[in-house]
Parts: sequence; C-alpha cells; structure tokens
Amino acid sequence: MKPIQAAFFGLLTVLLGGALVWWLLGRPATGIDDADIFLVYARNFAEGHGFVYNVGGERVEGFTSMLWTLICSVFWHTCASVPVPLLLLNVLFCGAAAAACLRRTERPVLYLALLGASPAWFAWCQTTLMESGLWCLLVTLLVLAVAERRTVAVCLLLPLLVLTRPESIAWGAWACLILAFSKGWKSALWPAAVFGASLLALVGFRLSYFGYPVPNTYYAKVSPDLFSNIWSGLGYLFGYAFSNPAALLALLFLCVVLARRGPGFWVALALLPGLGIPVLVGGDHFGAYRFFQPLWPLLCLLVAREWLQWSSNFCPRVMKTVPVVLLAVGWLLFPATANLEHEFRIAREGRANGEALTAMFSDLADWPTVAVITAGGSKLAYAGTVQDLMGLNSTEMAHAPGPHTGFKNHTGFSKVVFYRWMPDVLLCGDSAEFDALVLQGLHSEPRFMERYEKRALRRNGRELDAYYRRGFLAGLGIQAKE
Repeated sequence: MKPIQAAFFGLLTVLLGGALVWWLLGRPATGIDDADIFLVYARNFAEGHGFVYNVGGERVEGFTSMLWTLICSVFWHTCASVPVPLLLLNVLFCGAAAAACLRRTERPVLYLALLGASPAWFAWCQTTLMESGLWCLLVTLLVLAVAERRTVAVCLLLPLLVLTRPESIAWGAWACLILAFSKGWKSALWPAAVFGASLLALVGFRLSYFGYPVPNTYYAKVSPDLFSNIWSGLGYLFGYAFSNPAALLALLFLCVVLARRGPGFWVALALLPGLGIPVLVGGDHFGAYRFFQPLWPLLCLLVAREWLQWSSNFCPRVMKTVPVVLLAVGWLLFPATANLEHEFRIAREGRANGEALTAMFSDLADWPTVAVITAGGSKLAYAGTVQDLMGLNSTEMAHAPGPHTGFKNHTGFSKVVFYRWMPDVLLCGDSAEFDALVLQGLHSEPRFMERYEKRALRRNGRELDAYYRRGFLAGLGIQAKE
C-alpha cells in the first residue's frame, strides 16, 4: 500500500474506533485521573515552577513519562483547553503506527479489521489521554526498524523511548542485542552508544534535579517479592489473552512465528519485551490490560503476514468470516470486560472535589492541607496543598519503611507519615472497603477517630463529605461531634 493510502486508512480506522470507544465510555470530557497528574506537572512546569506537584513544594518525579509531561506542558502553555488537543495528538500517533504497519502488509483490509477488533487499544492509546499513544508509536517504529536492520532509525528512536517510559531500559538493550545478533556486533555499536548516552543523561538529570535515579512512582509502587510479581504477571498475561478472541489469536500467531521462524520472525522477536516486562513487574491494576495495548498494531501485522499460509488449511469462505466475527465479538465484549468507565468517573469526581474545596476555603488566610488517595483531578482543581497518601507525588511517603504489600500499585501508604502530616482534610473514596484496604484500616483506629471526624461540611455555598481534623474545625468555629 502506498504511504498516502496507508496514512489515510490508518487514520480513518483510528478515528472511527476512537469515536466509538469514546461514546461507549460515556463521552468523557477529560482523561483518567492519572492523566490529570500529568497535567498537574505540565501546568506547574509551564508556569515556571519546575517539576513539582505542589507549587512551592519539593521537586518530585510523580509521573512516568518525561516526554509526555513536556508535551502536555506545551499544550498547557499554548491552548485554552488541553484535553482535546491531547486526544487529537494521540489519534495522530496511533494513525501513524497503523500506517507504518499497513505499508508492510499485502492484506490491508485484514489488517484493519484485526486492528479494529480491540477496542481496548483505542481506549488506552487515545481516550485516556495517557502516554500510551506516544509509546505505541515509538515501540512500533523501533520494532520495525530493528527487524529491518535500519541502524540510523534505531539511533534516532532510542533517545525518544528513554524519555517516554522507564521500561525503555529493557527495550533499548534488547534492540541492540537483536541488531548484534542479526547484523553483526559492529552494527550495534552506534545504537548502543546512543542508547547508553541517552540513559546516562536522563539519570544524571534526575539525580541532580530530583535526587533519585528513577521516577518516584517506582519507590511508591515497588514490590519486594519477585516470585509474587511473576505469578501475578503471568495471570495478567493470560487474562489479556482471554479478554478478547483477537488478542488470543494474535498471541497464538506470535508463538507460531517464533517457532517456525516465519516471515515476521524478527518483528515477533523484537517485540518480546512488551510481553515480558509486564510479567516481571506483576501486571497492572487498571482494567483492559494497559501494558499490552501499545503492542497491538505489531501483533496485527504478524497475523496479517502469516494469514495466507495458515488459512490455506481451512475453508476459504469460513476464513473470510473470521475477521468479521473477531471484530464484532471484540466490540460486544468490551463494555462488559474493559472496566474502564469508572476511571473517568474518578477523574470527574476528583476535579469536582477540588473545585468544591477551593470554593469552600477561598476566604481563609491559608489553604487547608488535603490528603487524597487519587491524586490527579483533586490537585488539578484545588488551589491549596494536596498530600498524596499513595506516595506517587511525595518522596517522604514513597520512601517510608513498610511491607509494600496489598492492592497492586497502592502499597505506598505509611501511617507514620500520615500522623506526621496531620492533614486538615482527608477525602473519602467511593468505596469504604477500598479505602480501608489501601489505608491499612486507618479510619477505624482510635488515634484517628480522636483527631478526625467524618461529616458533610458546608461552607460558601458548597458541601463536601470528608474526614476533617477536629482542630481545623475548631479553628473554623465549628463544634466537633461527640
């Protein structure tokens, strides 16, 4: 397929699929709460405060993608509204990834049908407004460049990967190894040098600016149990395989290509870090298997390349219906299996809580400190200091001693740090059971109940149900409950 045709049909498929997913997810006006965390840092950086979560607070890398944060800051500085431009940019990223694969298959209709059979790819790489769309494009281009032994392209892409996701360490090393194995070790020297220099530069910047070599999110989420991580990660991989018939088919084709050294062997080999890394880290707590979605354009390419040889063993009429069935079943299953709509609701509620807090306490000399579990929307909308109880945006909480066990990616809480902070307000989640799990039963402790009370406080025409520090209420002239 010609480049212009590939770009047109790739972009058209992405637009149609993305629009349908957006509608199925309730037509969200913003991204998920984690995307709002990116916007918090982007806003503060664009306004000259540096990489900080709270203006005037510590420098902290509470985000996983430096490049995406910088991109968001550009939009924050230049656009009146950020979500729509970010969504359109993700559409372009995904369209470019699809076009790159379309140019390399002789069965474009089959490829586009397979691509459209995974609504979760459209959701994570576009609608959430996370860095997944950018990561999808970079991984797609890197794998194709490695498979085609285009050393210059690999050298250009590796620095961008290093800036985009922490797992680029494994991707870069793997790419250099494949080049050395397939083309000779001399061909891997320049990519290895560029990769090493980029990594050292980023680590050096982190050490000098933040004081740590990796993002703060690593310390907040790290689990010391490797065996438990691998076991959970294998469950994550099998869950992805059986979440969608198209995903299962693609993974089976991947295994066949690797075993038989089929036409897409080098593509299949080069994308293996995308499957292995999520297993090693134990998967993810988000629905719809976020970590695997950026691989989808490449997995579809493997199927399209192998389809003719594999389908020749079956009835041609039956095989023509398979892509249509996969497309239909994928979209029918998505609303029931994705478990993503509540992520957008969390972001909406977080922004609403932040706006309510700002209105309620705008007449005070000092903004009250607010502690939260979900730290994106609430901080984006609240003018005062927000303290992240999960530690993603606090080095003190993230580095506090503790077992770091419990609900995936929500193990950074420390009661010692909480009582050191003594926030004025503790926002409630929509699930008391979840709050009790991630806060280690904090709400039921006598010490907590002596210092805090749960109530619906109304001030300045706004009302918010939360836990309020009794001393803070007394300062407002409000009598605490007995």
